[in-house]
Amino acid sequence: MIRSRKITIILVAVVLVGSAAVFGIVIFATVGEYEYSETYYYEPGNSSPIEILNIESDIGAINIKYNKTPTEFYAKIDLDIHIRGPLVAGKSFSDFFKPIQWLKSSSPVTFDIDTKSTTWFFFGISRRITINVTLRTDVIYDVNAFASTGAIDMNVPQNIIVNKTTLSTSTGSVRLNSAVNTTFQGKVRISTSTGSAKSYAIKTNFTQGLHATTSTGSLTLNFTSTILGGDLIGTVSTGSINIKSYNMIYAQDSSIWNIKSSTGSIKVQIQQYVEMGADVDGSIQTSTGSIDVDYKDNQASVGAQFTGSTSTGSTTYTNIGSGGFNLPVGDVFSSINYVTAIYKYELSLSTSTGSIEVQGQSAY
Repeated sequence: MIRSRKITIILVAVVLVGSAAVFGIVIFATVGEYEYSETYYYEPGNSSPIEILNIESDIGAINIKYNKTPTEFYAKIDLDIHIRGPLVAGKSFSDFFKPIQWLKSSSPVTFDIDTKSTTWFFFGISRRITINVTLRTDVIYDVNAFASTGAIDMNVPQNIIVNKTTLSTSTGSVRLNSAVNTTFQGKVRISTSTGSAKSYAIKTNFTQGLHATTSTGSLTLNFTSTILGGDLIGTVSTGSINIKSYNMIYAQDSSIWNIKSSTGSIKVQIQQYVEMGADVDGSIQTSTGSIDVDYKDNQASVGAQFTGSTSTGSTTYTNIGSGGFNLPVGDVFSSINYVTAIYKYELSLSTSTGSIEVQGQSAY
């Protein structure tokens, strides 16, 4: 009986080892590479005042830039695919992807690439899929880019007018860079579910404001001499928020800052050395995490007031440099010239679990 069991165990082991060896040989024999590249052009017969461009991908990076030399096309899309791994040898485009949708007869224009939902795609496969989009500097666009898995990066050079802009990915980072004299005529939205969202703007005009969100990840907003014509909204469910505002100008009667994180710290740096143009009201809040604000101005016409609230944690207000802030009255920290200032920052700061720290310097 015992001998019979041993023989059975040995036979089973031999079969398993043999099967594994055969499987390994098959996998090794099918290791290969697949490369594909193609360029798509949008050249309309009749142009529209605003060209609407939709770029969609369920996997891969989307990079959007502008041309450096004059071009005939209104948009160029360079698709580059590189796939390597087992079960790839001998495959073709149709094995990996659904047919590309390229709707280009007139605006709106849509480019959409989707993968096939097959199990091999997730079995030891390395893949690099890149969609490079080139736009014309003399054309005004609505830019809509959506990715399921992959980063989205948009770079806008100097002296460009853009209409609406939406950059959104489920898993991956989103970044929007805008250079001197860029004007966004419509709403600007950047978002990701899992990943970082960033916007860097220099002398840019957000005529309809900016809305930036991420569910899990960091949010970075960096503005230098930028005009805000709408509200500034930044929300994070789990992650940190970092905002730097240098010489912002506000173009509507009263701008709203709505900065919120459920779990994570918030850091805000405000330097106001020019006229603001309008008041700013708003809130900076987190449920679990600290809030750190560094505020400076050198304009007698500009003032600030911060009101802090925390359930579990400390609140600290500090005059820095030449000072210019009154001693705190309860939870209120205001500049000496707050009542007489023409333009004002009035921000409420709140956290349930965490500390609040405000450092202030103001002219009066």
